[in-house]
Amino acid sequence: MAIPTEAGNAALHNSLNHQETDAGPHGQVAWSPRRAQEDALPEDCVATYLHYSHSELSDAWRSSADLERNGPHTHSQVNGTVEQGHSVGFSADQFASYEKRLKSSATRVDAPRAAIIRNTKSTVSSNLDLEKGTARSEYAHTHSRTESQTTILSNWTIETINVPTKRQYKLVRNIRHTYLNVYRRLFSIVFIANMIGLLVYLLANRNVTKFSLSDLATAASSNICVAVLIRQDYIVNFLFKIFWRVPHWAPLRLRRMVAKVYENGGVHSGSAVAGTIWFILLTIAITADFVHGILNSITSIPVLVLTYVLVFLLIAIATLAYPRFRFLSHNTFEYTHRFAGWLAVGLFWAEIILLANMTRESTGQSMGQVLIHLPTFWILIIITFHIILPWLRLRKWHFNPVQLSTHALRLKFAQNLPPISGLAISEFPLGEWHQFATFPNPGGGGSMIISDAGDWTKRNVLNPRTRYWVRGLPRTGVLGMAFCFRKVIIVTTGSGIGPCLSFLGEPRRKTVCRVLWSTPSPLKTYGHEIQNMVLRADPDAVIIDTRESGRPDMVAITYNMFLEANAEAVFCISNPKLTRKIVYAMETRGIPAYGPVWDS
Repeated sequence: MAIPTEAGNAALHNSLNHQETDAGPHGQVAWSPRRAQEDALPEDCVATYLHYSHSELSDAWRSSADLERNGPHTHSQVNGTVEQGHSVGFSADQFASYEKRLKSSATRVDAPRAAIIRNTKSTVSSNLDLEKGTARSEYAHTHSRTESQTTILSNWTIETINVPTKRQYKLVRNIRHTYLNVYRRLFSIVFIANMIGLLVYLLANRNVTKFSLSDLATAASSNICVAVLIRQDYIVNFLFKIFWRVPHWAPLRLRRMVAKVYENGGVHSGSAVAGTIWFILLTIAITADFVHGILNSITSIPVLVLTYVLVFLLIAIATLAYPRFRFLSHNTFEYTHRFAGWLAVGLFWAEIILLANMTRESTGQSMGQVLIHLPTFWILIIITFHIILPWLRLRKWHFNPVQLSTHALRLKFAQNLPPISGLAISEFPLGEWHQFATFPNPGGGGSMIISDAGDWTKRNVLNPRTRYWVRGLPRTGVLGMAFCFRKVIIVTTGSGIGPCLSFLGEPRRKTVCRVLWSTPSPLKTYGHEIQNMVLRADPDAVIIDTRESGRPDMVAITYNMFLEANAEAVFCISNPKLTRKIVYAMETRGIPAYGPVWDS
């Protein structure tokens, strides 16, 4: 530890007094190199201020008290080291005053706070629990930095900060950012528009036997078609590439709005539910026609049976896609969405052909003439084509598995993929499909990281294959919208670093980014290569080893990094719980924030 020069000593004394009376913009008292520069502190003074640990300050305070009694010297000895050419000018009162403030800041729990983690050259310990804001046993928080991406370890120093309170009343912000988030707004727009159309139709046709079966079938099939189209890889990629090209000079308000394009799933679910309701109305109309003898053809009973089976399938698909059921058993959701969806389309085809045949019998037209005049016929062609389309790109790729740990696996492949894209892989074509983000390898090709998060992933982490099935086009991920912003904070935990590496390693990106990565034993779990890829993109990346430090207050650290970096947005790639927590915490404080929505 170096004792400051006389110039630095005086500046630090003034700064400490200034700190007592001038809190930060949100009431916190926290130091950073930027603030030190603004206060014009000499370099050696700034280094000492940031790097003193509590025990070192106590030692220095005692040394200073001894020097006051014994007179000044031209050298000092602190913690067993001799510093030449410095004179100690801190008084015992000054150190006692600073030590008192330091203890006070470490024990206050009246507001949310976090450890601001910085690289230092000295060992620093703290009794501050980053998650609970209370005292706990000492720990050292370490971070791996390198001269040539190897293993030189440095330590962290800790400052406490406060996070401002959320804006607006609780009810208002919950409605805005939770109950009516962008996904649900899109759902509401599509659903309400359909319900208005349905109401107008019912008012215009009050007699159920006067309902046009063709019109109702067209309304139902049109909505199902929109639900299928918005999920197509090429359409998703098109939307992302259109909106991430919004220039940086465009108003931030516009950019923060278009960056929510990844929540387009609201259109999918809104159309699917609306289509189901239109088909329920079609079922009621067919039943009424059958009861009143309007459907008296030999095919009327098959039409009625098919209609009821089809409406049952549509209701089952929509019900099992509800988030609560989907998370309880994702495999059930996946299989019903796929196989029941295929069966529903097949039954819809059968029903339209039977209805067309009934029309042919009553009008004398040919089957072809009847079909080409049915809008539902053409809509079903579009739906069927797009259901088959991803399977036309079914192929088997060779992968080179690299066991990072018992918790994580890296799959390398030779193909070059577009940036910020994910790939769906499976052991068997009709089995479970899992989408993983990819990132480029330095020498060509790409990789994906799979972590132990369930039965399928655990099995493949422990017993990886060399060949997996791949389906469809690589799909652009949430982080693609980070290109809209000048500077962003990327927050991730565990294997969430995988999706981030593609953005971090993209050579054409103009977006500056800072990285916050929290994970147990990053070196042991993911290895030096993954960590060094992060550090090459952001040499000042904050990498937290939660095995050593415990879980930090990610909200407060993210907020502080956002302020220090003068960023425009925050992107969080983590588990659903933390992602929603970070996004909500930032948005309720006026910060644009984005993260996956897990709607598929």
